Amino acid sequence: MRNFRNPAIYFIAMALFALAACKKSSSGLTVQLNAADSNKTINIVNGERILITLVNPGDGGFSFDNWQYNSSVLKLVSHTHNTPANSDKIGDFGSDTWQFSALANGTSAMKITATRGSAYVITMFHDTIQVQ
Repeated sequence: MRNFRNPAIYFIAMALFALAACKKSSSGLTVQLNAADSNKTINIVNGERILITLVNPGDGGFSFDNWQYNSSVLKLVSHTHNTPANSDKIGDFGSDTWQFSALANGTSAMKITATRGSAYVITMFHDTIQVQ
């Protein structure tokens, strides 16, 4: 019985060490934000990602403008449009999701606006991102 227990303990210990090593080697977490998180300061570390999802304002005739951010601190990785879950609902233009990656230590304002026509602009999201 003693010979069986030692290999089992060894196997369990090695599995726990492997699991801990995987967690440490994964390059960062993802911070998920939406419009309710606007006007905040978000602290992240280099390598972490930020995922921001906003309701598409197309029902009011608005379209998203380009993000305003410090490109030496953050990098836009992707932008996707998510179709509405219920396509029968009138005025539901779905949502848009942007993924950013932290490139370097520093601070960046992060802002997106939407424009209707050429003059009417609304702020959809505005945060301060601090990368440490």
